[in-house]
Amino acid sequence: MIFTTDKESLLNKIRIVEKITLQRGIQPVLSNILFETEQNTLKLSATDLDLSVITKTTAAVKEEGKITLPAKKILEIVSKLPDKPIEFTLNADNNIVTIKCGNSKFDVIGISAEEFPKIIEEEKEITENEEIVIDTNTFIKSVKYTVYAAATYENRNIISGVFCKINEDTLEMAATDGNRLTKITEKIQNNNGKNAKIVIPSKTMNEILRVSTIINEEKLYLIVSEAKVIFKTNSYILISKLLEGEYPQYEQLIPKTTVMTVKVKKDDLNNAIDRVACMINERTNVIKFILQDGKMYLKSETPDSGTSEDVIESDYKGDEFKIAFNYKFISDFTKITDSENAIIGINGSQSATVFKPDNDEEYICLVMPLKL
Repeated sequence: MIFTTDKESLLNKIRIVEKITLQRGIQPVLSNILFETEQNTLKLSATDLDLSVITKTTAAVKEEGKITLPAKKILEIVSKLPDKPIEFTLNADNNIVTIKCGNSKFDVIGISAEEFPKIIEEEKEITENEEIVIDTNTFIKSVKYTVYAAATYENRNIISGVFCKINEDTLEMAATDGNRLTKITEKIQNNNGKNAKIVIPSKTMNEILRVSTIINEEKLYLIVSEAKVIFKTNSYILISKLLEGEYPQYEQLIPKTTVMTVKVKKDDLNNAIDRVACMINERTNVIKFILQDGKMYLKSETPDSGTSEDVIESDYKGDEFKIAFNYKFISDFTKITDSENAIIGINGSQSATVFKPDNDEEYICLVMPLKL
């Protein structure tokens, strides 16, 4: 294998796949990126067996071949090379790849490509399945507004994923960790009318968010099978296992009405939470919210450190009302939305509270309060 490519393009592709590799896996090859050349194309692949990624770039290929190289080391090397063409040459006898760029030269020991897991028969799977085409920005927004509420991926149970429902003209996503719930519905143009109802691991969704900051493409193609989902753009393929099981009936948890509704400036709320959290009890993360005429007071106290208090304007009218939350749940909401105001729907100090942006009726964040 001998090929030459430019630094910027190669570095961009390495950054896409490098995060998927396992650095402490049972199989050493899972710490590596698979480099494959064919005609004038360089394909990079990585997998942790649950999640796999493939991306391509152009290259001047003198001799075709394939090898796996350590992801962290290759990223470090390429990022430090000058902005000049980079040449890779594989010695197939000892799996050593020589990398040359300007006056720099590296000999990197790889692992045979034969040890790399078979990810997918790429072209076969993608052409034999119907694709659901979604506007990339719509999908990314939906992921961004929901995934933060999912349970941690290490649990590997059904609520460590994001529920995704696609029909003829809507995309609905929801996530919950048992203490909070996020849900969004977006209009889409699903021309082939193919429906889907799947639970995608939060790890996969966070990876899609990360890669969306590196690549910029208008359309995202989804191919859904019984056990996995494939996300595809013109330059990127992500293959993920799906979570199995019955997702909670989250619609039943969302209040149809609320006893009181309070409006505050979203940025004011976010900034006040950040300030009050300086004195937070890290074991409980509790902030008390006290509503009085035209004001919202935020208070925190830690026996060993002291107390903190802040106040912001609100449109609340009525008797004093107290409620407490894990401040991180509210902070996640205020940092993720881009609205001017936050609408808070309250049904009591021990009932689920609805947080909504004032510019999106189809998005909610439901948070369970803590005991005062």
